[in-house]
Amino acid sequence: MLAAQQTVSPEVQSLYQNARTAQAANDNDTAVADYLKIIRLDPKLGAAYNNLGRLYYNMGRFSDAVPVLVRGLRIDPSMHPAEIILGASYYQMGSFDKARGSLEAALKSLPDDRFARITLVHALMEQNNLDEAVQQLRHLTSSDPKDQEAWYLLGKLQLQLSQQAFERVHAIDPNSPLSHELSGEIMESMKNTPGAIAEYKKALEVAPNDGGAMEHLANAYWNSGEWAEARDSFEAILQHDASNCLAHWKLANSLDELNASPDDALKQVDAALATCPALAQARVEKARILLRLGKAADALPQLLSAEKTAPDEPSIQVLLARTYKALGDSAHAAEADAKFKQLLQAEHAKEENHAADVIRANQ
Repeated sequence: MLAAQQTVSPEVQSLYQNARTAQAANDNDTAVADYLKIIRLDPKLGAAYNNLGRLYYNMGRFSDAVPVLVRGLRIDPSMHPAEIILGASYYQMGSFDKARGSLEAALKSLPDDRFARITLVHALMEQNNLDEAVQQLRHLTSSDPKDQEAWYLLGKLQLQLSQQAFERVHAIDPNSPLSHELSGEIMESMKNTPGAIAEYKKALEVAPNDGGAMEHLANAYWNSGEWAEARDSFEAILQHDASNCLAHWKLANSLDELNASPDDALKQVDAALATCPALAQARVEKARILLRLGKAADALPQLLSAEKTAPDEPSIQVLLARTYKALGDSAHAAEADAKFKQLLQAEHAKEENHAADVIRANQ
């Protein structure tokens, strides 16, 4: 790098080669001594400051790196790699404002330098500038969608931002419908369904016609298999929003699970499909009801349509296998059964890979 910057004396060039050789042999003290000699011989040689500052940084001597790099940048402000190491040194010393300034300046000239940007992210996090850190991480994930560390930090920061926002919601009015809905969602995420249901009920006590609370309550009942309560809750939703296709579908499913009138269930699923013809779940539900009625021939087109919309859904293949068997088509039944097993294996492999990624990200 010395020769590339400007003409140097043979003595300086010899010292530079000695320093590089010493570094390669992990003899950093000798390399430091040689770089200091170079600076004494040629105090205007900016590259020497860059090399010495970088060496100090690699040795963990951050307080020594800073003045060397600052002086080098005064001599040659175009040494943007030195600016990055200066910012990283400031970060390691806990001077996050200075780190941010140096790193942001360097990134204007070297926008693709990952080390500079990820170090800036850490500095912003230390300053609690989470929104700006998220912006930097989005830049990293956009540049490299496989940057695992950036994705991990992005998820971590978004959780922190969510927590701060949730705390603010409760602080504004802890008895508002939104506060109770939020508490319910948090409880659901923790698998505390009874607690979530209690919170959604509190929200409806405050605002009986709150659509969000009604849907949360109905879905909580539905997800936990409390079919009678789910039926009543979805019926309540449809009194306020008759075109809610998801509510029609889930009401049909609840009626089916309760072994209620198939005609009533079909009426609800047809209402769902009238509004949302591409709703694969509704077609699957209709096929399930038709199979219960012994109408396999009518169920088949519903399942084939659903399969086009959701080709990777294993449950559709289970019903297709049942339908083909009922129709006496053993070849297609075996094909559907084989595809079900294939999709199930793919799901398991995906879950295992995700678990491995999480473990690696936390190591």
